[in-house]
Amino acid sequence: MSIYIFYEWPQPDQLAQQLGNDKQAEIVVVTEKWPESLTARSSAGQNIAQLWLEAKVFWQQQPVFSYPFGDAGKFTLIQPQVYEQWCHFNPNMVSTTPEYSKFIYKPWLTLPTPIPVKSVVIIGAGIAGASTAFALAKRGIAVTVIEQHSIASAASGNHLGLLYAKISAHTTIQTELLLASYGYSRVLLKNCLPAGKGWLDCGVIHLDYNATEKQRNTLLAQQNPHSTLFQTITKTEAERIAGIDVPYGGLWWPYGAAINPFSLTEALLQHPLISVLTATKANTISRQNDLWQIGCQNQQKSFYLDASHIVICAGAESNSLYPVAGWPLHKIRGQTTTASLRLGAAQIKCALSGNSYITPPWQHKLCFGATFHPNQTNDDLSFADEHFNWEQLRQWLPHLAANLNPNTSPQGHAAIRCDAFDHLPVVGPVGDTAAMLVQYAQLRLDKNYPVTQPCPWQPGIFVNTAHGSRGLVTAPLCAEAIAATMLGLPSPLSVRLQQALHPNRLPIRSLTHHQSFQLST
Repeated sequence: MSIYIFYEWPQPDQLAQQLGNDKQAEIVVVTEKWPESLTARSSAGQNIAQLWLEAKVFWQQQPVFSYPFGDAGKFTLIQPQVYEQWCHFNPNMVSTTPEYSKFIYKPWLTLPTPIPVKSVVIIGAGIAGASTAFALAKRGIAVTVIEQHSIASAASGNHLGLLYAKISAHTTIQTELLLASYGYSRVLLKNCLPAGKGWLDCGVIHLDYNATEKQRNTLLAQQNPHSTLFQTITKTEAERIAGIDVPYGGLWWPYGAAINPFSLTEALLQHPLISVLTATKANTISRQNDLWQIGCQNQQKSFYLDASHIVICAGAESNSLYPVAGWPLHKIRGQTTTASLRLGAAQIKCALSGNSYITPPWQHKLCFGATFHPNQTNDDLSFADEHFNWEQLRQWLPHLAANLNPNTSPQGHAAIRCDAFDHLPVVGPVGDTAAMLVQYAQLRLDKNYPVTQPCPWQPGIFVNTAHGSRGLVTAPLCAEAIAATMLGLPSPLSVRLQQALHPNRLPIRSLTHHQSFQLST
């Protein structure tokens, strides 16, 4: 895996010649502008130019922007003002001007030096686990995925979910993450599944369903008047695009999609270097002779797997496993509803997002909802949630609701989503919780106390979880970030994002906010 760094845009033909047959090339371009034009004569150069033209659609002047490149690499564009910090933060990245003294980080929000990858076990086969397995396997790393049920059966089990970025008009961390992730997930989807085979290339309209949303959508359009990623549309335009009566205008995301998460998860896990063990529960994780030993149980037997690296992607069950057992993750019950259109009813042509969402039909079923119940863990389909979803739909799309066949019993999917206190995913390497709570105990008395002791790491342990209802957007890029940290490759995330998503923020917060922390092994 070779890393190529350029301080101005390379010419596509020259880059193609330089890369040759390198299918795992990591291309880093340090610049603040996209080139005015991209021309190429060779077929390989034309392919690169075309890829960059496609990528430009999703670039919104982000500090760090990544896009899949070749068979297993990626193209990363980095703004010059953040490049030195990015180099300093990420192990194995070397800058030409190493003036690093100005970059001082909280030790628990750093990254460990990569250790040799001998074998990898991923726990959980939802979209986060599948994306992480795929990010490693396409780089030649054999991966074993353990799933206690069947693939994409929990929070990734909806009939259809939406791929678009519901962003703020301000440069929040959430907005940066969603924009950074959106294009990456979109091209991954296109590369893994033909349109119509598990997903609908239909676009998404986020409607101006109240004054706050209208103001947000209007401000976004004003700030990005030349954006091809999203455009403001009137009620009339929304009705033309959707093909049905729509009560409002909104923000049109033409590259938005409605995805069957099972289909995408299945496609990602079909890589020949990925082995999947379903109906297999990981009961224990322990350290044995410089390797991790995972105690597993299926219907036939108990057995152990050894691994140099583990990635916990178990969603709402993630904090039941050592070494993150007892971490403060939140569980949120959600239920979606499916229904079919009446014979002869107008067909909805795009997905709509308002105070809830609805998709066009896939396999003759539309999907709409969803409910949110914090701290509820029952994943049975509920009549109350079914009723709520129908009532919500009748309120904002009464004509469409009237054209759906009613269900005689709840139809759809219920699952427990995983969330963190700040509604950001939990992504990255894991420290030794018990050691951190002792080593950084002074933070209980003064959260600004200047502790300098290096973080005690759990060697080779990573987490990719707590994506809430946004996993289709955020999980694939977060998986790429984990692969980059594990293998010493360029990170697709800015330092701001890497620290904001860092798993160690959870145990440290228990110190700074005087919260009890129940450790278990």
